[in-house]
Amino acid sequence: MTIEFSCSHCNKVLKTSDDKAGRRAKCPQCGEPILVPAIDSSIPTDDGFDGFDRSDSETSVPEEQSFLAEQPVREEDSFLSERPVREEDSFLAGKQIDCPMCGESIPAGSKRCQHCGETLQKGEWVPREIKVGDVFSRTWELYKANLGSLIGIHIIAYVLYVVGAMAIFMALGAVGFAVVLMLARVDPTLMFVGMVVLYILGLFLILCFVSYLILGLLNFLLQLVRNEYPGMGEIFSGGPFVGRMILCSIVFTLAYFAGVICLIIPGLIVFFMFFPYPYLLIDRNLPGIDSFTESRKITDGNKMTMFLIYLIMTGITMVPYGITVAAVKSMQLPAGQVSPLGLLILMGFMGLLYLLLIPFSMLLGTVSYAEMTYQ
Repeated sequence: MTIEFSCSHCNKVLKTSDDKAGRRAKCPQCGEPILVPAIDSSIPTDDGFDGFDRSDSETSVPEEQSFLAEQPVREEDSFLSERPVREEDSFLAGKQIDCPMCGESIPAGSKRCQHCGETLQKGEWVPREIKVGDVFSRTWELYKANLGSLIGIHIIAYVLYVVGAMAIFMALGAVGFAVVLMLARVDPTLMFVGMVVLYILGLFLILCFVSYLILGLLNFLLQLVRNEYPGMGEIFSGGPFVGRMILCSIVFTLAYFAGVICLIIPGLIVFFMFFPYPYLLIDRNLPGIDSFTESRKITDGNKMTMFLIYLIMTGITMVPYGITVAAVKSMQLPAGQVSPLGLLILMGFMGLLYLLLIPFSMLLGTVSYAEMTYQ
């Protein structure tokens, strides 16, 4: 049976046999890559294609009528060849291409289809320079569409953090009390050292737990940006990356503060150059050092844009602070005191504002990363 279809680029009518369905080739007229469509199972096979004589469905297509014989397409460039299409001839070559899974238009070089989530390539990303307006616009649309889940996942993360931190300190406190009693009888100096060790251990365990929650939160946001409909359970998905996250965070923090000490500007450069490393740990499961290497690649040409995004977001975040200061001054009583009820209402209002702003800020960073990597 024959398959007849049109090239999606130049509309040339092409024919081939049905055993080539799903194969990729170049159009003989325009040279663009095309995918031979699958046969529609809803069309009765005993009647042939609509608009064709019965003889068309019962006879094979002569080679001279098929685009397989037309020049300049060589056999090795058509779908008759078993080898895959070269990257320069595939959907990775153009500025806009059709996803081979769902057919939607997506940017060339995309690692993943933003419509159906299909993984398109596993090689290196081609960095893309982003625009401030595009990042804020996409963030706002996602924020409006997913406001409930965004606030919900942040509340869950905060509650888990409080409960986890309390549990860690209570457990270490019980152990520490027993150790102090035991060491106090031996040597007061050992007792002091034991307390310091337990305190450091507590901070380290909390750092591990916070890293675990942050990774789960970022994984949730990444899936949300890709339209993959993540569940709240993603908050517990950061386990495989915790060790690398802690080591990378220590290196990143030391490099950032060293840059800040050197007249601040180097610190900002370090921050905006390497900020995507947690996303890369999750998204590509990279070793720690490779996450920094890839961060440099994808932020190349985007550091100034990220700085502008940071300034705008800082200005937005400072608005509630300004409101608080002005409101507190207006609520001062003649004696110089502030009304307790008014202060309580104001603090609740401020908490609500930040509850809305923090998810937006986190989503903004995720969208920035996604825009840089064609996701």
